Amino acid sequence: MKFTTSDGLQLAYEDAGEGTVLLCLPGLTRNARDFDDLATAISGVRLVRLTYRGRGASDYDSNYTNYNVPQEAKDALELLDHLNIEKALFVGTSRGGIIAMLTAAMAKVRMSGVLLNDIGPEIILRA
Repeated sequence: MKFTTSDGLQLAYEDAGEGTVLLCLPGLTRNARDFDDLATAISGVRLVRLTYRGRGASDYDSNYTNYNVPQEAKDALELLDHLNIEKALFVGTSRGGIIAMLTAAMAKVRMSGVLLNDIGPEIILRA
């Protein structure tokens, strides 16, 4: 499935199951397929899996400056809006965890919780 972002890109996502909504956000170069094992191992949840812009079946953005964590957090929130989901438990792996943390700062009312995978407690930026 795909939805259209506010800047006109078609982003791929998967949506399956019923129950508590888990929004799955993969790592930097990854896609929704990263959560296939989780999908087979868990029940009683609605598993929503996003593939970011420029990855997998999602459209590529011609503006390279849009490949950033704030934009990807906005895309995740727009997916929730598209699906009429008020709140979700965010499951973030690596960069997906960073996106989840930023979303908590931007729109914590949209989150019922956060599960971080493969993301450290701090990120050191070097010039």
